[in-house]
Amino acid sequence: MSAKRTGLRRLLGVVLTLAFVALLVGGCKPPAVTFPADPVVHSEQLAGYDTNGDKRPDFFLLSDSAGRVDRIGYDISGSGKPEEIVHLGGIDPRKCRHLVLILDGMPYDVLKEYVDQGHLRLFNAPAIVIPPYPVMTDLAVEDALGYMPCLGIEAKYVSRESGKVVGGTSDYMAGRNEPFAQIIAYRAPTLDDALAYLKPRAVFEKEIHAAKRVWDKRQGMEQVMYFVSTAAMGSRLGKPGQIETLRQCERLINQVVFESHGLVQVTLMADHGQTNIACKYVDLGGLLKQKGWKVTDQIAGDRDVALVEFGLETVAALNARQPAKLAEDLIKLAPVTLVSYPSEDMVIVLSKSGKAEIHSTDGVHFKYMPIEGDPLDLKEYAGQEVDGRAVLQSTVEKRKEYPDALYRLWRAHFGLVNNPPLVIASLDDCYYSGSTSFAGAVSMASTHGGLNWRNGATFIMSTAGPITGPLRSEDIPAAVGKLFGMPFPRRQ
Repeated sequence: MSAKRTGLRRLLGVVLTLAFVALLVGGCKPPAVTFPADPVVHSEQLAGYDTNGDKRPDFFLLSDSAGRVDRIGYDISGSGKPEEIVHLGGIDPRKCRHLVLILDGMPYDVLKEYVDQGHLRLFNAPAIVIPPYPVMTDLAVEDALGYMPCLGIEAKYVSRESGKVVGGTSDYMAGRNEPFAQIIAYRAPTLDDALAYLKPRAVFEKEIHAAKRVWDKRQGMEQVMYFVSTAAMGSRLGKPGQIETLRQCERLINQVVFESHGLVQVTLMADHGQTNIACKYVDLGGLLKQKGWKVTDQIAGDRDVALVEFGLETVAALNARQPAKLAEDLIKLAPVTLVSYPSEDMVIVLSKSGKAEIHSTDGVHFKYMPIEGDPLDLKEYAGQEVDGRAVLQSTVEKRKEYPDALYRLWRAHFGLVNNPPLVIASLDDCYYSGSTSFAGAVSMASTHGGLNWRNGATFIMSTAGPITGPLRSEDIPAAVGKLFGMPFPRRQ
């Protein structure tokens, strides 16, 4: 084992030890989320909860004929019936506090199934959101909050200025690639991030109680809160972990509605989806070496390739002086499904069965030019100029494998981060690339990163009003702002 890798493992050990100590300290505090998970009485139009432990309902969610909760009720005398009823629609959203919960990693399909089973009925119907590609938290949340571009697609990247791999664990711990953390009310200490993959339930429980305590301090009309541990709940525990996440979030939401007497609006969203497919590490560097490439942190020759291995994701970022040749070798590797790279002002995309060009001069209108086959399954648009929004709408409605592919691929290379990788490879959902210091330390039931539907498609929903989809992550500030008649987010 190299000295560098040994050092990384030691650093990871120190980080996890510190995080575990912090988790133990945080666990000594009394729980802040105490709302019961299940009602004591339930019908199609009523759910009654026992909030004081006397085994009788004292708080009620009352539904309209469509099944959405439009009223809340309180038992005043101990009768077990709603004697005071608040019509939620009669409260001006602009005069309420606004709680915004951002989950890390929640597939639209899992959320929709949970809602269809009768949960989260305070909300309007969820809208589909398609995140930027590569499907990474930093990029998606920066878009969703309308904040500044990231330095790279993650905290470790190839500097365009030096041609060298920079960043990594220290930059991640310092939050250098997630400036959104500066403008939100709650984001767990980054020490918790790695620990979450070892103890997902414990860290998530710590987070949800900590977020509630921040809310209770009443330090602003709008509070945006990001839960990092929900990613681990899905990545380690799969769909059952995601359902558990939603169930606990529903308890938090019901409690703030109960305690505020209805004077709160809640917006719930996620940064991206997850594959919900068990996956294993693939040594892309080793496979490239077999094809004559020299894997290095500093590009100096024509056969040098800088491969960024950091997060455990179904996507890989690479740089080389000969991106076209690198892409041609990458697409021949079994775990790789799609490769893209820029050529002058267009993007070239390769799949196992085809090759195409994506042309655009404004990032709004695109021309899809297949050279061989149809790698993006967009033959209906071949050779014609098309509005990217039309492609978004059509590919989501048809549940295409690669939703909003033209815009997302073009932007990945030309309009997303300060240091875009020259070559981006999507992997089969059964594989992930990433840090060898962390790969293998945990089993992965799911992850994200690639261009396809499973990796990306997620949601947004609000109690303040309906949101019409599909949306891109970057559409969220305008969509939520419209509900409240004021800019979103209000800067903390």
